[in-house]
Amino acid sequence: MKTFPSAALQTFAERILRAAGADEASARATAQVLLDAELKGIHSHGLSRLPIYVRRLTSKLVNPSPFPQVVSRHGAITVVDGDNGLGPRVGIFALEEVRQLALAYGIGAVGVRRSTHFGAAGFYAEALAKEGLLGLVMTNAEPDVVPFGGKRSALGTNPIAFAAPAPQGILVVDLATAQVAMGKVLMARARGSAIPLDWGVDEEGVPTGDPHKVRALLPLGGPKGYALALMVEVLAGVLTGAGVADTIGRMYDDWDRPQNVGHFLVAIDPTFLSSREEFLGRMEYLWNHIKRIPPAPEFSEVFLPGEKEARLRNARLLEGVPLEDAVVESLLELGESYGVSLEVRGD
Repeated sequence: MKTFPSAALQTFAERILRAAGADEASARATAQVLLDAELKGIHSHGLSRLPIYVRRLTSKLVNPSPFPQVVSRHGAITVVDGDNGLGPRVGIFALEEVRQLALAYGIGAVGVRRSTHFGAAGFYAEALAKEGLLGLVMTNAEPDVVPFGGKRSALGTNPIAFAAPAPQGILVVDLATAQVAMGKVLMARARGSAIPLDWGVDEEGVPTGDPHKVRALLPLGGPKGYALALMVEVLAGVLTGAGVADTIGRMYDDWDRPQNVGHFLVAIDPTFLSSREEFLGRMEYLWNHIKRIPPAPEFSEVFLPGEKEARLRNARLLEGVPLEDAVVESLLELGESYGVSLEVRGD
């Protein structure tokens, strides 16, 4: 493991993306989203994704200078066309749109089509919570997950994220509707390590501990995760006019078509239902109620979703961001290709 200053990683990712052809806004947004994941320890959605983003850019499968725009507006609901741009660029555009709708109407919903992989969904939900709003964000993805009882993949990992502000911090729920994100399987392949048997199945639909044999992931909680994935597919894919199921381009495998990923964002202004003070007071009570629960054996305390990530982020902003050797190697190869150096804090 090597440790890197967070600012150096942000600058490195931006410079690489710019050298690969991305415009300034796309490079900045993408670097920000990838770094945020690394700071929180969500390595499956961090800088390990930079090489594939660059490859799809240089293969002309992603628009380097997109013009995301609202193509339909009806009151508090809008549809955004992402112009096939880098997902974080499109996601941040949609984020600002849904924020404005919530402030105007109390609630806003934005459907996005013609986007690409936009990183961790929690980034966008948390950004809304930082503005005092409730955020609900989901996205579909290329099919990597078997339906419950099925042998082959049919749906994406289709994550759901929710965030809410509280006086003590921000509650952030961010989960894939599969047992794990596919990025964790990819990282296990890079490490050469085994995986738990409940992560994925081989080409015969049999659970496997070998990440190289994984052909599909298992749904989270069996039929429950499968049902949630279907819900996300309807809201982020069917409803928005984006790709659905196997009509979505595969990020690592399809080199003859764009992805056409869909996102769905909802923002709620709690002051339309109660005063801000009352809302935050009730959130404070809920947070403290959870924290007062005695921890079970082998646990130091009870955490709220997003609390551990927030602590880790604060520590890494001060101490630097550790990256696995396989990730460092891939970044250094990118840097060599584009003449961009990467500052190391220490081993």
